[in-house]
Amino acid sequence: MILDALLEGTSPGLRAGAAAAVSLAVALGATPLLARAARRRRFADREGKSESELLNQLHQQKRSTPIVGGLAMLAGTCAGTLLFGAPTAPVALFLGVLLALGALGLVDDWTKTFGAARTRGLTARQKLAGQVGVGLVAGGLALAQGWADPAALERLTTLQVPFAGWALPIGALGFLALMVLVTTGSSNAVNLTDGLDGLAGGCALAATAAYTGVALVTGDPALAARAGVVHVPGAEALVVPLAALAGGLTGFLVYNRHPARVFMGDAGSLPLGGVLGLVAVLTRQELLLVIVGGVFVAEALSVMAQVASFKLTGKRVLRCAPLHHHYEFQGWKETKIVGRFHAAALALAALGLVGVGLGAW
Repeated sequence: MILDALLEGTSPGLRAGAAAAVSLAVALGATPLLARAARRRRFADREGKSESELLNQLHQQKRSTPIVGGLAMLAGTCAGTLLFGAPTAPVALFLGVLLALGALGLVDDWTKTFGAARTRGLTARQKLAGQVGVGLVAGGLALAQGWADPAALERLTTLQVPFAGWALPIGALGFLALMVLVTTGSSNAVNLTDGLDGLAGGCALAATAAYTGVALVTGDPALAARAGVVHVPGAEALVVPLAALAGGLTGFLVYNRHPARVFMGDAGSLPLGGVLGLVAVLTRQELLLVIVGGVFVAEALSVMAQVASFKLTGKRVLRCAPLHHHYEFQGWKETKIVGRFHAAALALAALGLVGVGLGAW
């Protein structure tokens, strides 16, 4: 955006690479500074946040780990995007959702970590209300942008089914509901996955890489035709913010790998999942997110199954939910769990790319 006039005529790949490099540098530099500031001001200590005493014991050494990594990741992503991104509506929407959900997550982190009275953060209803509100505004702005163009409006109000090649009309209200469902669901799913060193960040990096490929293909009419997917004019502009996000995630993961020196917190996990859902909707490949983000889906479903089973039968289907904690209770080492989940995330991201037709390359 800022350097758009100077970069006119340059390739999207060059912009994306530059955005990723700047974002990586910002995240690498900002993370330790924020972590030191948090420790110096005693903003790092937290009470055990789980109702499970065993889980609190397993993670006792993590209570003093600062949860400021998400802020550094957001700073890097915004810097890379603002410098090298194109001034288009999808890019602006990406930044808007990123910052809005980041602010929501920061409020949650602040109330349970930084506040004078240590609490458990925002209530589930408060957090959900904020996420739904962001999704509604994002969906409304996307519809407003496409309303003057019948072709664009038709794309927005048609649900694409990967692999099958089906297109189902859903209307404007259906699109709004879809935007809310995908952004909110993805945001919460990443948040639930963020429980072990490097777990959520590594899985999200694989999904981000996959959707960078999706944006490239859907934004190019020739590639979209060869791949057999709907062409979405302007989708290619999302490659730069996605590359910036990947750079910020990589910089964060340098400090979040086991043993983690920082956590991302809700200020990182909520916007990370939210923008992945947003990109999935804007590229008209939202159902593909179920495959590409399969690890996040499994984590969310494990919580739903645990709650439903306990309420209906009084019994739990897992020793602890989300799923990664179940394996902890089974005696698996944290690094083993993260490694297996990362491998699954990479395999699912590759499967998603095959689904969108990248074999046409």
